[in-house]
Amino acid sequence: MPAAVAAEASLGDQVAVFIDLENLALGAGEDLPGQAEPIPYKALELLCRDYGNTSIRRAYADWSRPEFGRYQNNLAQNGITLIQVTRFGAQQKNAADILMAVDAMEVLITHPDVGTFLLVAGDGDYSPLVQRLREWGKRVVGVGTKASASARLVAVCSEYKYWGTIVAAVNPAVRAEVGANFDIADAKRLVVAAMEESPDASATGSWLKSKMLALDPSFDERNYGSSSFRVLLSRLPDLVEVKKDRSSSDMLVTLVARSAKAPADGAKAPARRRKATPKQVVAP
Repeated sequence: MPAAVAAEASLGDQVAVFIDLENLALGAGEDLPGQAEPIPYKALELLCRDYGNTSIRRAYADWSRPEFGRYQNNLAQNGITLIQVTRFGAQQKNAADILMAVDAMEVLITHPDVGTFLLVAGDGDYSPLVQRLREWGKRVVGVGTKASASARLVAVCSEYKYWGTIVAAVNPAVRAEVGANFDIADAKRLVVAAMEESPDASATGSWLKSKMLALDPSFDERNYGSSSFRVLLSRLPDLVEVKKDRSSSDMLVTLVARSAKAPADGAKAPARRRKATPKQVVAP
């Protein structure tokens, strides 16, 4: 039976990376149409070190096909093991999905020290795998392209990162192109939705970001060109007020609309004017 799902894996745990390279290559070409190298070495390097000690690294594809085989060198130089996907008959479409899912479940059993599973995939068929890993208390970070990411898969992951944002972090030339795919109004709505669930008027920055990820696993401040969550909030002065938390190194965040509304709520309501009562005329 799986362990209780009270707490998910921390960043200090071992990390296993599984890459559906075929899915990534097809989606990256759509997300970054002007790039000769939509899966660059530096982006793979960032992917493999962003979540801790990546002890298992595997990529799945039919490497005999040139549209996938061209990435073998970048993958191998990042210590990623290349798994050949061989297709026969009717099982052609899901061959990589099945092989990757079987390997992930094997790692779950044979490597209990792996606390974070990073799945580079956008297909909704991976959703049952993600749900089972999370039942066992594992943290599951999905990575995919905005063009091909399944809404169902995004919803069941602990976090979901977009490949274009990862590439933009290592290649400034594509930041404007990638940023055009995200509307900061979506981030504003998410901030408001999260703050409305806060029991107090103010919330710490760490609580707020955690709540935003719970509401939308695909939230990432880097989607909006911000290097940190604090930087993103500083770009929303009309929405939130950010102060230093005196009791910790965290920050305290308050909705501007909520803080502006508080004095009005506490003020006394203006007295209602009484209607003048017509005087009665007493007959002589």
